[in-house]
Amino acid sequence: MTWFKENKFLGGLLCITLLLAALIIFLGTKFGSSLEEVQAEISSKQSKLEKMKTLNPYPTIESAKEKEANLIAVLAKQNEAREKILAFRPEAINEVSGAIFSENLSSTVAKVKELFPGEGSLPKSFNLGFEDYTGGPPKEGSTGVLTYQLGAMEYLFENIASAGISKVQNLVRVELPAEKGEEWPNAVGAKKGKKSSKSNFKKKKSSKGKGKGRKTFSFEELPPVAHRMPFELVVKAPEEEVRKFLSQIANSDEYFFETRLVRVLNPSPIPSSGKAATSKADKPKDDFGGGFEIEGEEAAPEEIVSEQILNKVSGGDELVLYLRADLLLFIDEKKFPELK
Repeated sequence: MTWFKENKFLGGLLCITLLLAALIIFLGTKFGSSLEEVQAEISSKQSKLEKMKTLNPYPTIESAKEKEANLIAVLAKQNEAREKILAFRPEAINEVSGAIFSENLSSTVAKVKELFPGEGSLPKSFNLGFEDYTGGPPKEGSTGVLTYQLGAMEYLFENIASAGISKVQNLVRVELPAEKGEEWPNAVGAKKGKKSSKSNFKKKKSSKGKGKGRKTFSFEELPPVAHRMPFELVVKAPEEEVRKFLSQIANSDEYFFETRLVRVLNPSPIPSSGKAATSKADKPKDDFGGGFEIEGEEAAPEEIVSEQILNKVSGGDELVLYLRADLLLFIDEKKFPELK
């Protein structure tokens, strides 16, 4: 303290020097770290810029405007397609009483049976797939969607008849969630944790190794665009009539049927080749063990027999068609954004 009293000027200068040195060190450390951050940010932006330069098109004001115009055009096409799809959706699905639905079901089944007058042309106890309601009405809250499905089943059998098919061997309609008092899968407002129906699709297990841990989805977890109403159908008819029927339902403008599986069986045996097949003694056999008989001739010309054999191989005789399909009820809930 004596030295500071005797040398006030030098002591004050020393204190000021020390303070300035400490301040310089502090500022140097602070701005040094900031400089490193700035340099790192500049380096990151440079690498992003170099990467963007490799893009095609290069993101400029002009290309951004072009991209926006393309996006507007795509959204317009999507909305146009959406309107076409929603044309299959009925204007309203109104609930009716159980008694009225039962009356409508009985009258519709009677109309369909008139289209197939032959004995054995329809399955036993045929009721258009609604066999559960021969003795009583459906649950309250399900008649609206069942009425829509009933109209589709009537339309389906009208097309079967118009195609010339005269024998329906089986029809199975899958029970809808509404018939069990449940909601559609992923319906808006559905309570979480409440299973609306058992899914036919199982979740895929995560593969080991590459991609391990990646979440997989079942069909019901994905946003639905339509509610499915599955059914299975078995008919027996010549190939031409089968083709006509499949073409009619594929090009329907009233109901949207999505074909899930088609199996075609030709029960006719493949005829043997060679001269023995064309001889009178060893003529090709039909399904009942008899030969091809041509009225007015003892022996069939070779070209006629060849055509008959070809018909058997290619499906000229009756085929058995198994069809698994879904009637789709499109959902009017999802809308695409509009850009102006």
